[in-house]
Amino acid sequence: MKSRLFFLLFLIFAAVFAGCSSEELKQVRAAEKGELLPGDAFSVETTLCRKVSRKSGRRIGEGTEFKVRKKSYVRALVDFDNVKTERPYTIHLSWLRPDGKEMFRKFAEVRQSQLQDGQFQTVINWLKAENLHYSKADTLVSDEPEFTMESKFNISEKKAREPGLYHFRVYLDRGLLMEEPFEVVGPPVEVEES
Repeated sequence: MKSRLFFLLFLIFAAVFAGCSSEELKQVRAAEKGELLPGDAFSVETTLCRKVSRKSGRRIGEGTEFKVRKKSYVRALVDFDNVKTERPYTIHLSWLRPDGKEMFRKFAEVRQSQLQDGQFQTVINWLKAENLHYSKADTLVSDEPEFTMESKFNISEKKAREPGLYHFRVYLDRGLLMEEPFEVVGPPVEVEES
């Protein structure tokens, strides 16, 4: 009797979570496989860089290898394109150490609406897991159904980060959307002579 109940619960659990993948996640997976999608399909792209120009917004020092310096960061800019208006998105931006353990994450609830003039307004509500009352809202306006989120990782000398292969992950509605590996190259290790 217990085994039948367990089996029934397993089937219900499997049925519920089998359909959890969002349409957006399916479109990104299809694009990764090289499938041809319509021009208005949801897409996401991550850029890792050292900094962003305040004047032009240009991404400076793009790449996958970042050197530890007196003051240095790895910035991740995540561009979401062809998002659905009025659909709530939950997005997590996560940084992982070389051993695979998460160091920290930022997360937000995002909703875009179309304004009467044809533009799109995106409200990003940044939240904190350790403080359920915290909320900081950013409002963006664009001509297209798109928005960009940013997170940065401090790799300055005073942080003494371990050199190695790190990862930046993007989760959409709790499903892994994409992962970007990058290398942190540390300063030369001084060898003490005896």
